[in-house]
Amino acid sequence: MIFENVREVEIKATNGRIEIEGWENDYVEVNYIIHGEVNVEVEQKGSRLVIREELRKKFRLFGGKNRWAEIKLKIPRGAPVKLGNVNGETKARNVLFTEATTVNGEMELENCEAEKLSTVNGEIRAHLRVAGPLKASTVNGEMELTIEELEGNVEIGCVNGDVTLRLTEFCDARIKLGSTRGDVELIGIEDGVIGTGEFEVKVGTVNGDVRVELI
Repeated sequence: MIFENVREVEIKATNGRIEIEGWENDYVEVNYIIHGEVNVEVEQKGSRLVIREELRKKFRLFGGKNRWAEIKLKIPRGAPVKLGNVNGETKARNVLFTEATTVNGEMELENCEAEKLSTVNGEIRAHLRVAGPLKASTVNGEMELTIEELEGNVEIGCVNGDVTLRLTEFCDARIKLGSTRGDVELIGIEDGVIGTGEFEVKVGTVNGDVRVELI
């Protein structure tokens, strides 16, 4: 399916396996495959495209392990995306997220931008070309985050999981670390400052280790 004049995208999924790619075309392409008793609705409201995936109502009480949808999108690069995915996986490349959240699922981002990332009972692995302002959090899951450049402050929190943050020399960062019942490690960053130290980067864990390194 092709949708033109889309300026923002919203995705709400249950048991969805979502793949999103930013491309140079000025339209959105949506493809999906249904497995079992689920519904996928795609609706354009003005310049906003809304995609919903959920179990069909009469089958919701019987669990959704074998009922899910594969949803693949190609969207204009720079078009903001808001994503919520429950019991599913999310993969994205070259995408700008205003918010991306998962419950009971993993998130894998490549060459993206984001303002808010969070997961419960899952992991976040993200490579961000630009970050800030950014808030990222996990509960019962690990986070691996690589940032190439900062344009604002960053706040990272993890409960019952480890955090690994990798920053380049283009990140003008002032780093503050904290951990309750976990180890803290700062590698290749003298006095916790990179460049001018313009932006604050706060990283904290409960029951987890923190590792921040210059790459």
